[in-house]
Amino acid sequence: MDSVQTVLERLNAGFDSLTPTERKVARRLLGDSPMDGLKTIAQLASEAGVSGPTVLRLVAKLGFDSYAGFQAALREELGQRLQSPLARQKPVQPGKTPPDFLGSFLLSAQLQLEQTARQLPVADLEACVAMLSDPGRRVALAGGRLSAPLAAYLAQHLKAMRPGVCLLDGGTDSWADALVDMGRHDVLLLLDIRRYNSELMALAQRAASHKLDLILLTDQWLSPISQLARVTLVGVAGGASGWDSNLSLFLLLDALIAAIMQRQTPACLARLAALEGWRTAG
Repeated sequence: MDSVQTVLERLNAGFDSLTPTERKVARRLLGDSPMDGLKTIAQLASEAGVSGPTVLRLVAKLGFDSYAGFQAALREELGQRLQSPLARQKPVQPGKTPPDFLGSFLLSAQLQLEQTARQLPVADLEACVAMLSDPGRRVALAGGRLSAPLAAYLAQHLKAMRPGVCLLDGGTDSWADALVDMGRHDVLLLLDIRRYNSELMALAQRAASHKLDLILLTDQWLSPISQLARVTLVGVAGGASGWDSNLSLFLLLDALIAAIMQRQTPACLARLAALEGWRTAG
């Protein structure tokens, strides 16, 4: 598996080191306009409100020798971002499973997990744990069509360990009812994977306007929500089929759950004991 960072990962990782004008270009590419990176230098500079040399300095900081090289990498990356499972499916012999399928699948999964762990900033993981552990913060969680079950998985564990947790599992019209009581420094955790969800993006924008702290779990192609998130955790996706594996995201979820549980505050332990009492009563 290629361990080279994507263009958008490089932008996200190096954002704090950019100059104010370079950040204007980065925000445009990390937001909902990554295709602007395929335009000419003059066009991208004009739409970002900067000069052409600023664009070239940013490209150089990302590690590219030329704007053409930057565009080639971005073009390939955006193509991968938008691929359907059918387009990603490799040709196979109908009706037959290769004899070494399981071994190959396990190797692919192992590489995804190792790369996810290797690239994960410990400080980002700790920041997420601190926010999700804080009983003074309400927490809401949501996901897209395929990532919603992952949000439900984490929500169920958080509900056992702390109060004030809400899963946004209804239609978008019901989300406002759950979020109306949330305010500054409460937490919204979103899971968004490629072919990114426009409803989650709209939710993130509303949450940011209400000063909620946003946590994003996404893949290496980076949901546009990353530009709004206080912390972004990246799980490396891929797989032996046309469907992306969610193993790396489950790794991140289980790591969060384990780290929160390790804190074992008296309130958390008392809550778990009370829940156990309810479940075993009668």
